[in-house]
Amino acid sequence: MKKFELLQNQKNKYLEDLFDFLRIPSITRDAEEVKKAAKWLEKRLTQTANYVEIVETKGNPVVIAEWEPQINSDSEQKKPILLYYGHYDVQPPEPLDEWVSPPFEPEIREGRIYARGVGDNKGQLFANLCGIEWLHKNKQLGSKVKFIFDGEEELGSPYLEDALKAKIEFFENVDLVIVSDGPADPTWKPVLEFGARGIQTVQIHLKSAKGDVHSGNFGGIQPNPVWDVIRLLRTMRDENGKCLIEGFYDDVFIPTEAAIKAAEELNRDPEIYKEQLGITYFGGEQDLPLTHRLMFRPTFNIRGFKSGEVQENAKTMIPKEAIVEIDVRLVPNQTPEKMTKLIQAHFEKLRHKSERFAAIIDRCTLKFGSSFYPMFTSLELPWTQILEKAIEEGFEEKPIKIPLAGGSLPLYSLYKVTGKPLYVIPYAQPDEDNHAPNENMMVDWFLKGINTSIAILENLGKK
Repeated sequence: MKKFELLQNQKNKYLEDLFDFLRIPSITRDAEEVKKAAKWLEKRLTQTANYVEIVETKGNPVVIAEWEPQINSDSEQKKPILLYYGHYDVQPPEPLDEWVSPPFEPEIREGRIYARGVGDNKGQLFANLCGIEWLHKNKQLGSKVKFIFDGEEELGSPYLEDALKAKIEFFENVDLVIVSDGPADPTWKPVLEFGARGIQTVQIHLKSAKGDVHSGNFGGIQPNPVWDVIRLLRTMRDENGKCLIEGFYDDVFIPTEAAIKAAEELNRDPEIYKEQLGITYFGGEQDLPLTHRLMFRPTFNIRGFKSGEVQENAKTMIPKEAIVEIDVRLVPNQTPEKMTKLIQAHFEKLRHKSERFAAIIDRCTLKFGSSFYPMFTSLELPWTQILEKAIEEGFEEKPIKIPLAGGSLPLYSLYKVTGKPLYVIPYAQPDEDNHAPNENMMVDWFLKGINTSIAILENLGKK
């Protein structure tokens, strides 16, 4: 009987355990619930792992675990040691009225598990954990494997690196790192990703007056902060999607031949994206191919804008303030620190451009928030073939190679401590709706994730 059939026979138990995990509302800023989830993991891990520890930080705890191999090798060659990473904190579930079923009461509908955190990231990390446990139960674990569970990824993992450094000896002998997070490809094919873009967020807060005023009584006198923020934004990006901040593209990396070839082999159909996203035209840099925009290029995105009131709360007023939040997606060679300096320099340059700009900027506050470094692993390393083969075994379909994922993960902290190559293998389907109401993960993909984890460890054990 094939392993996948054996896993199918055990799926009810796996799902029951996953549902227990999902019922813990471990929203990142809810420290007590996050601790409950850490304790749940600790109890689960101690059933099979040789070593388990909850590592306290200034924020939420990090959980680490290690399993020793069960199969003695006749070969003198050292077996590779794999480190899995996953995060057990989740996004807030609001707006609650858009959920079909309560976000922390898991429910299966038409082959999909609906719950906050099932795709991002509890279901995916749990699939990897079940793979380890399955091999351990059958005494087939051929190489050492380690796991790190992050409790603050949704806030940018601000204390993850501190936790890693505090347990530096735990990570010293790792050979490669695998992260299962994010959605799979829009084509619904399994994926092997070789890194991810980084991120730097910034908030621009313009408070132009001491209070909101009647738009008739003071219209034409009190400045409107919305127009002034729009004026600032127009200096930062043109109508063709290019960022106008001086030096923004200076450090953008040049993809390797293998990376460009992998991107070309994706053979993206623009209509797939349009259908998936419900759009009729594309954003970003209009003179570049879609695959380059998604992987090899940085972005300058407005993620939110708030000022005044609209709809049923609308008032005929001039608002006193406007707040815009931006996220910059970084590609390899770019750093959050340099991007911060470039944005600050841009504002200082505007200050000297005119008295009007100086007056606006004097009333602005810049606040730089969460950041991740970009990470890129060479496609030419020998792990590529091993992981490709394992994913094909797990999904019964050859994976596509994505040189650089569009989203951001705390990969750089893992790289700084281990110095080893990192790979991303998502187990959630493309429409998982992570961060949105009705987040979900297909049962079939969850089981294929378990099977893939088993295949990865088996293939590494044979090396």
